Amino acid sequence: MDWNWKDKDSAAQYNALFATPADEFRACAARLRIGPGDTVLDLGCGDGAFLAAAMEKAAGAVGVDISDAQLAAAAARFKNDPRVELRKTPFLEFNAPDDAFTRGFSRKALHHLDDGQKAAFFARAGRCFRRGALFLLEDGIFDFERESLEDNWDALIKDCERYYGAGWDKKKADVTFCFRKEFPAGIKAWTAAFEAGGFRVLVRERRSSFYGSLLAEKL
Repeated sequence: MDWNWKDKDSAAQYNALFATPADEFRACAARLRIGPGDTVLDLGCGDGAFLAAAMEKAAGAVGVDISDAQLAAAAARFKNDPRVELRKTPFLEFNAPDDAFTRGFSRKALHHLDDGQKAAFFARAGRCFRRGALFLLEDGIFDFERESLEDNWDALIKDCERYYGAGWDKKKADVTFCFRKEFPAGIKAWTAAFEAGGFRVLVRERRSSFYGSLLAEKL
């Protein structure tokens, strides 16, 4: 399914189908070692669930999304918290002052950019992060490079069946659309994108042959 982020029903369906438990977002905040002096950027912030976990300790945050429905849900969540700013901005148009952020996060969002766009995005956004800033990416990270997708397809689908278990039938159409029509990438492409922004990848956490996380540091 090609999600229509201008449609509030699409946003609601996505949140229901791919909901992330609050404890997982708290674990992400812990991996980023978010503390009282940190300012956080969340790219593809959705309804603000990760921002809520981050703001248990952070000094401030900016959430970026292109969905009016998701941003409305996030705005309702943070209506009494002036420390959180929400922006409707395409990733490739995002801009902020130099050294504005000490922590960055993106979950299942940057795979919408092709490899060239990923590098262009990080080259643009990298200056917004201070030296020593940490960025946690949770997204489609293949064990192989994207150009060999078809060669790995059968094994990939078997791994999806294992990873999603009983939920696979409901998610199959969306996940396979993402693999073929969006831009999950191999570790080399993701690493190159981070390097374009002045980041060094520190740790990869592999959850499956197609999903995991990268923790990077701004040099």
